[in-house]
Amino acid sequence: MKARPIVFIAFSASITALTVEGAVAQTENPSSPNWGKYHTTTDAYALLEGWARAYPGLTNLYSIGETLKGTPLMVLEITNKETGDALDKPGYYYDGNIHAGELTGGEVALHWAWYLLSNYGSDPRVTRLVDTRTLYVRPKFNPDGADIALTTPNTLRSTPRPYDQDLDGLLDEDPTNDLDGDGSMTQMRVPNPNGLWKIDPNDSRVMIRRGDGETGDHFYDLYSEGIDDDGDGFFNEDGIGGIDMNRNFPRNWGLESEQSGAGPFPLSEPETRATLDFIQTHRNITGVFHGHTAGGFVYRLPSTTSWDNFNLPDQSLIQELARKYNTTTGQPVIPSYSNPRIHRHGTLIAWSYWDFGVVGFVPEFWGGFGRDYDGDGNVTNAERFRWNDEELGGEGFTNWAPYDHPQLGRVEIGGWKGKFTRQNPPPHLLKGEVELYVPWMLWLAEVSPRVVIRDLSTTKVGDDLFKVTVEIENEGYLPTNITQRALNVDVAVPVRVVVELENAELVSGASRTTLGHISGSRDTQGRSGTSEARRTVEYVVRATSNRARMTLTIVSEKGGTTRREIALRD
Repeated sequence: MKARPIVFIAFSASITALTVEGAVAQTENPSSPNWGKYHTTTDAYALLEGWARAYPGLTNLYSIGETLKGTPLMVLEITNKETGDALDKPGYYYDGNIHAGELTGGEVALHWAWYLLSNYGSDPRVTRLVDTRTLYVRPKFNPDGADIALTTPNTLRSTPRPYDQDLDGLLDEDPTNDLDGDGSMTQMRVPNPNGLWKIDPNDSRVMIRRGDGETGDHFYDLYSEGIDDDGDGFFNEDGIGGIDMNRNFPRNWGLESEQSGAGPFPLSEPETRATLDFIQTHRNITGVFHGHTAGGFVYRLPSTTSWDNFNLPDQSLIQELARKYNTTTGQPVIPSYSNPRIHRHGTLIAWSYWDFGVVGFVPEFWGGFGRDYDGDGNVTNAERFRWNDEELGGEGFTNWAPYDHPQLGRVEIGGWKGKFTRQNPPPHLLKGEVELYVPWMLWLAEVSPRVVIRDLSTTKVGDDLFKVTVEIENEGYLPTNITQRALNVDVAVPVRVVVELENAELVSGASRTTLGHISGSRDTQGRSGTSEARRTVEYVVRATSNRARMTLTIVSEKGGTTRREIALRD
């Protein structure tokens, strides 16, 4: 019988509903959430609704679409409404849990929303951010898949859309293969004199590769826990779903033969289509934070094409933004695209850069599978089992036990419960994990461009004539175009000044003036007297009554919109 053996037993990607205190959803107070548990979609949305009620002046909660099952795709919009409309401020987009089992992403996003709201008014940095920016927070990118991963032993990559992965004409072939009923899908070891695995003589829980030329009769094959549902000789090959939504975006999308899980066509999934519809209609978004697990690092661009295809200014920008992740978390930065033979097609951060002109990141949360007790920079199997025994009370691993398999005969079932060991932190370690990323998340939104009226003067120059001088400045760190790519493909809209008059008329100056793009402090640091971050516009206006008024509106798609009304009188 054919099978798909597990190549890396210690890093098995199996997902399980490990029963650890705090993992099961329960009602909680939105003002004091429990960060020691994983939230179902129902519980996550209850928190969002509670925050929207508690902070009506800082939040809007809305759905941007629905899943195939009709579950709403909720976004919590956070900004101080008294300081302007959400779309009139620079924005930043945060999401998590596009991949079903990567539950930490949803928790990081939830915690981020709570952190902003609960610290507003007491933390000057948070208060300024919420007053001057708009934060779009979407904890459950993939609510249906996330709930299946959290509440059942089943594994799925992303959406639960039925998908014939093995092309046998059957869909979702009895994917619940938790044979021993421990709430986990672990591994099976099957005696075979020709098997490639043997039991580690130092720890009977560990399976190691047999040596070259080693003989004997105590060898094994290793399979994922389950049965051959459809009689094709493979185990667990066609479970729930099969589409990988982070391969379903249109930039460099590839066919299934090029990228497993890409879907039948770009944006075939309602979740991915809703994402691009949302970002395209929220042109104030200056960057994308796309939360995943696991590994304890961040993927930066490039994602779907070689680094050589990026212009030098954007290479420098991407590396600088990523370095801040390293300095705030202590975790490494890794290019998402590193080898053309291991090609990623159709990712969100690739589309965000090439088609929307902003920089996105994929933080891979949780690099704590085990502990490096001896400090040599490597976590061994022995150290992982020590971690399990001492810190998890043994709950992270199912000890091998005999089982009569209907097709393989006498086997043993056991292995790591991957969901809350390898893929996500055990619940009691979750709070520290979600808190780790806050400084970088703050900084990413803070460095956006922000266009303001720095100075405005009105001088009478004749009968009923007034000279109006406006000094406009980008006080933000980044330029109003964000990237050179946005300029190269004309997706960056230049800054404009619009004049509206009441009981007055323009003598000189235009009612609409294009200022081009304005540099931020990143481009002007260390150069005294530079005017690159500023523009000056002058008008001469004739007042036709003593109720003459002039309204100036400075519009920057990524740097915000600001307005000033001027009364023209003696």
